[in-house]
Amino acid sequence: MSRNVTVGRTGASHKYVLRPFSVLAAAALFFPLLAQEPDNSTIRANVPLVLAPVTVTDKKGNFIDGLSVNDFRLTDDGVPQKIRMDTSDTVLAPVSLMVLIQASGISAPALARIQRVGGMIKPLVIGQRGQAAVIEFDDEIRIRAEFTSDADLISAAFQRTRNRSIRTARLIDAVADGVKMLDTRSPNNRRVMLILSESRDRGSKSKLSEVIEQAQRAGVVVYAATYSVQGSTFLSSPPTSPSMPGGDNNLDILGGAIELARIGKANVADALARTTGGRHLSFLTLESLENVISRAGEEIHSQYLLSFTPTPSGKDGFHQIQVAIPSHPDAVIRVRLGYWPQK
Repeated sequence: MSRNVTVGRTGASHKYVLRPFSVLAAAALFFPLLAQEPDNSTIRANVPLVLAPVTVTDKKGNFIDGLSVNDFRLTDDGVPQKIRMDTSDTVLAPVSLMVLIQASGISAPALARIQRVGGMIKPLVIGQRGQAAVIEFDDEIRIRAEFTSDADLISAAFQRTRNRSIRTARLIDAVADGVKMLDTRSPNNRRVMLILSESRDRGSKSKLSEVIEQAQRAGVVVYAATYSVQGSTFLSSPPTSPSMPGGDNNLDILGGAIELARIGKANVADALARTTGGRHLSFLTLESLENVISRAGEEIHSQYLLSFTPTPSGKDGFHQIQVAIPSHPDAVIRVRLGYWPQK
């Protein structure tokens, strides 16, 4: 069932449609499972339940609704898996949202727009049962709001964001801190990160490949809304949002996240979105930022949640997930690249 939410946007009221998202109540992202062979040698097993939120659209970006579990085919390292899909009678999963805001002085024009959209977070992204926390970053990482469901506190955190350095923007370090905070939330919650910043990193000490792995292990899905400093300053027309691969489009298995981290060194936001099954969009104007947040919220509440129990394996490294929908061969599918066995 869909529900309409009316939100004030730039002096007008607009109706957005939010689709409820449900999960298996007993699902948890990571519980270790160890099995013993008769000779007492240890087999390292994968996590007993892997969750894979899947976004399905047509080529024009319209969400494809009404699919059943029988429409999906999922493989784990090429091995077909028996999958389950959440149904409308399961418990609704609250959204735990971490918002990261770049506060560098060079981002002042974009920051002025970001400060005005905090009121959209509760109705469009986290809903009534969700919580959001806000971090700002430049040469430091500062918590503006701990996890809260209070819309006024969330909005105030956006409005209070201020810059303390001119050019430094420790995006990767901020993501690492945000993942740690999200990892304290219930494993039954949807763990989502929304990045409002440039695409690039300016001065982090953390390694992108390591932070990507941390995000994947914690089950965090990253949505990045990025801007060009030059374009934001001069208010040029917003660029076309970068396309994102879905399923096996354009991305072979990359040895986990390491190769993608190398490729995405100059575009940290894109690498984070790709490897976690999220989305990377761009904005320049206030209106385009509002549209990005609206789109991210609608997508979060329109996903299909697939889950499966992998066959025990001796593989310690990254496991690749691929999803196909034979009944919709032209569908654009986005899902996390894979998962890591419990350490």
